[in-house]
Amino acid sequence: MSFASDVKAMFGGEAPAALGHRVRRAGLAADLTAVATVNLFQVIGGDVMLTGFYGKVTTLIGGGAATLILNHTPTGGAANAMCTTSISIAADAVNTLYTWDGTLAGVLQPLGVAAVGVGNNVASFSAGNVIVVPGIIGLAVAVVSTGVIDWVLHYIPLNTHCRVIAV
Repeated sequence: MSFASDVKAMFGGEAPAALGHRVRRAGLAADLTAVATVNLFQVIGGDVMLTGFYGKVTTLIGGGAATLILNHTPTGGAANAMCTTSISIAADAVNTLYTWDGTLAGVLQPLGVAAVGVGNNVASFSAGNVIVVPGIIGLAVAVVSTGVIDWVLHYIPLNTHCRVIAV
């Protein structure tokens, strides 16, 4: 059962309104194999408020000291860092969960230290929500590695007909 399934179970099979819409982007083996920006999500049709973001390792991360930084590239604009601090994810096990607190100085990092697959003190957007305009939310990979990470984003549309899709 996934984190989202657990949350839905607590609310009678429905996602709680506070989290808004949920979009899942299945990780790809190629995501961590090049020093580049990997496009994760596309914001279309208007502004959205991000209410949560997390990743889940589905294939063991290799020994390379890969680091990850989230960024947003507005349509027709240049990439801007969403979080500026990164840590190595080398050798992270399957079911390791990553989150980010929503701040520019925040770190995209594993949740808690209790056990793989358990997120303690979930910090996702604890400092407040983030608003983004139409564009691409991506992941800047600074060191090549191997492994696969699935990503989940929760958002609330701030305009009629806007949405977020996985890319």
